Amino acid sequence: MGTGVGCAIITIVLSVLLTAGFAAGAVNVSGEGLIVTDTGYPGGSVTIIEVIKNSGDSSTESEQVTYYLVNESASDASPVPIGTADLTPISSGGSYSAAQTFLLPINMADGVYTFVREIMGTDIRTSSGKTIRISDATRPSGSLPDLVGLGVIAPRQVSPGENIRVIGAVGNNGGGDAGRFTVDFYLTNRSAVIAEPLLLGTWDLESVPAGGQATTTRSFIVPEAATPGEYGILMDVDPSGAIPDTDTGNNDWYREGVIGVSGPTITLTPMTDMVITTSSQIVVVPVNNSSISDVGSLNTTTILDSVYQNVSEIS
Repeated sequence: MGTGVGCAIITIVLSVLLTAGFAAGAVNVSGEGLIVTDTGYPGGSVTIIEVIKNSGDSSTESEQVTYYLVNESASDASPVPIGTADLTPISSGGSYSAAQTFLLPINMADGVYTFVREIMGTDIRTSSGKTIRISDATRPSGSLPDLVGLGVIAPRQVSPGENIRVIGAVGNNGGGDAGRFTVDFYLTNRSAVIAEPLLLGTWDLESVPAGGQATTTRSFIVPEAATPGEYGILMDVDPSGAIPDTDTGNNDWYREGVIGVSGPTITLTPMTDMVITTSSQIVVVPVNNSSISDVGSLNTTTILDSVYQNVSEIS
């Protein structure tokens, strides 16, 4: 699995956003996942990708969010603000997604930092539970690209044949620009006896500059061959080896248990009439006939006897 080593990308999705001032009335806001790369350097950039869903029956309000990094290596360190974002209202049943890039302070001290966010007016800072190691030693060097898979955001529950939205991010941590290459997205289920991995789709990139990154939002169809179970996602970066990469070992990104695939939904329609063919006519006998109204307490023989009796009386 690859991690950001240079121009770090932090890919974030809210895990908890039920704080005062944002969750009110029938608003029900939640995140669709959480991905954070683990390295960066002073003066480098960080990209934050957020996907927020409102499952409530009322729209959210516009809010401003401030992002911080807190140095866990120093017990008395103050949170370092790295930027703000304006969240647009999310309608009932809708979602919000955005990718924004911020620069880290040039004088940022080396250390292990926790990524936190704060909703304007609440004075409540919510930790992502993820950390990023800041060190000047991770600054891009050399003359070749170094592609790295940074993460994937996908729905938690899907069905075979369903059209789903997938967000992916890759970075170039090397000192040289990367030209055109592709990224393949796969579903993997090690517990299922199937030919895996199952290809979701491909992302074709024109280029990624040295120390830069790229993100995409794409629609994929869940393969019909996906049997029910818990699936991981594999992002295979530059599978054809088109880029002269300094470290191909960090190209791919993989997580287990990202997507749950459910089985097909079977709807049973209660039978209201029975059609019986005789030698001379078709007779329709209502199942709720008074003589067999308590179907639940009768066995098959009793029900058939009652039906034949009704047919005899009608004839």
